[in-house]
Amino acid sequence: MTTPLPQVLKEQWIRDAFPVLNEVTYLNVGTYGIMPAPALEEFQAIQAEFERRGVASNGSFGQKCEETRQRIAALISAAPEEIAFTRNASDGINLVLAGIDWQPGDEVITSEQEHEAVMHPLMYLHRTRGIQVKRVVVSPDAAEMQAHLNAALTARTRLVVISLVSCETGTRLPGQAISQWAGQHNVLCLLDGAQVSGVIPVDVQALECDFYTSNGHKWLSGPKGSGFFYARRDRLNQLSPAHVGAGSLQQVDLFNQIAEPYLTGQRFEFGTRAWPIYAGLGASLDWFEKIGWERVYSHIAALSATLKEEILRRPCLRLLTPLPFEQSSGLTTFVIEGQQAADVSKVLRESWKIYVRVIPHYNAIRISTAHFNLPDDINQLMLALEQIETLQ
Repeated sequence: MTTPLPQVLKEQWIRDAFPVLNEVTYLNVGTYGIMPAPALEEFQAIQAEFERRGVASNGSFGQKCEETRQRIAALISAAPEEIAFTRNASDGINLVLAGIDWQPGDEVITSEQEHEAVMHPLMYLHRTRGIQVKRVVVSPDAAEMQAHLNAALTARTRLVVISLVSCETGTRLPGQAISQWAGQHNVLCLLDGAQVSGVIPVDVQALECDFYTSNGHKWLSGPKGSGFFYARRDRLNQLSPAHVGAGSLQQVDLFNQIAEPYLTGQRFEFGTRAWPIYAGLGASLDWFEKIGWERVYSHIAALSATLKEEILRRPCLRLLTPLPFEQSSGLTTFVIEGQQAADVSKVLRESWKIYVRVIPHYNAIRISTAHFNLPDDINQLMLALEQIETLQ
């Protein structure tokens, strides 16, 4: 039996902006978001103009890109000069990991619940540069998290790179406590916000982190291939760009062999770029601003909380995500006892047209409660899971 669930965003025009929702139940923006129709149309028009006309374009997308940079900066309480456009959160991670002058034996602390975007470049640096990687247990509690970090700290620790929200369990980590711990020990701090921006408010000044990376293609409903990277202004010189080119150097003197990168995020932007993509991200941000960010955050939190209540009501489901929203996010992960998550996901997709994410490490299902989701989506999921369980 289904129960009515609370929601914040009830306007039909929000749902109508996503026609695919008439065909499927989309519960996986944590992997790929979907663009609202008005933003998609604007993005495609800008892209078509540029591709058809090249340098004969009206050029308005250039201004739109800079407006997007300013809007992103405002969204995370940064200065526009501290923002670099990237293709995704992984780019920002690599800008930091490839930009540090590593010495064999240097150490990095990360968590046991990191995405491949963190672990793969760390493993590559271990093989090629001889760094050592230490993984700590995740905790939403600040004191516990700092205790885990203390246990891993040595004189060779140079960086802590950790997700603000775990992509596996949806646990929200105490970002400010982690950053403050890093500062106290003269360790750089990179926070991965891939599952954060567009879900909960982000203030990099309050977090006190050195670097923050996120993307536009998940919760921000931007084009695929859009992302951004924040570097605190006084930390930029501590990163040596692995790639440079036209546009990334503020001073070039071929005779005297001078090449000085910009002391802004522009040092990471070079060559011909897909500028319409960032203009398209700006179109998605325009869309959200019409709704109001606080309403978006509240809606995601409300659906997340009620989804957890529905999970707890069913003995066959075991919740892995912390119950309080202050310790979690728009991601909710749970185990279906006696079932293989991959098999359940396949049945949900093929028989019910419900799209979720599998977390193989925990044999679990991950649900994203996005701003366009409704209580009916959660009820539909629960109905499907109940019928799958009865087939066991």
